[in-house]
Amino acid sequence: MKNTELVSNLKKFGLSENEAKAYIGLVLLGEPGVRELHTATEIPRAKVYEVVNSLVEKRYAEIIHGTPTHYKPTDPKDLVQMLHEDYEKTANSILKDFEEMDITSFHDDLNDNEASMWYLRSEWTIRKKLTELFDDTKNRLIILCRAPDILQDIKDELMNTCKKKNVLILAENVAGFENFPIPIRIYPKNILLFLKDLEESYIIHQNCFIISDTNKAIAIRKIENGMEARYISQQGVGFLYKTIYYFILNADNIAVPEEFLELDEDKKPCEKCQKTRK
Repeated sequence: MKNTELVSNLKKFGLSENEAKAYIGLVLLGEPGVRELHTATEIPRAKVYEVVNSLVEKRYAEIIHGTPTHYKPTDPKDLVQMLHEDYEKTANSILKDFEEMDITSFHDDLNDNEASMWYLRSEWTIRKKLTELFDDTKNRLIILCRAPDILQDIKDELMNTCKKKNVLILAENVAGFENFPIPIRIYPKNILLFLKDLEESYIIHQNCFIISDTNKAIAIRKIENGMEARYISQQGVGFLYKTIYYFILNADNIAVPEEFLELDEDKKPCEKCQKTRK
């Protein structure tokens, strides 16, 4: 049997060579029995039953009961539609598997001195890493945000974290945050330029930067189809966190929550910092 190109194309959609030959034989012969199909396709007789039953199982053919048994092919238009849907489903499944892959599973040997940054583009993965960051946080999270809708999207995760950790959210203004359940603090004027420069450089034009006291941070940005983010885990994040925290402690016009300024006994704030509590 010829139709070499058609056989090749059907194989691209997951059919084996014998399945492709058998389906073409069914279409050419109409409703053949196994013997006719064997003769027309030259598929070894010992394999014909197995091959044609595989087509039936995949819904590419159906059994016509009788003596002997005959087989009827699914209409080629329906077959193409089924193949297209199966191909698309498989492609989406592969993409989802990659998106949901544990991105840290291959980085277990990285030590704290090595830079680790991952680009995240699925909402599932972003939320997974957010949860990990929130869970790993010891005491405090600092959030620099200029996109209220991002905080709204992760509101539930933040609310749960606020029950156990101290969360400080800073923004240039409160526009868009009016109904947000967690207080929003305005950037202190004396460190505004520092924070804006930080947004434009380290945050890499992201809309929301969340930094933990455990050398981890995540920068999130809104895109047309959802969110994308950069997850960072390295020693430099710890230094950045301490720098931001120092500036907040020494800000001259921000009402920082009392509990947020509770330091370890060997890390008392300066006299100026204590005034900001009042």
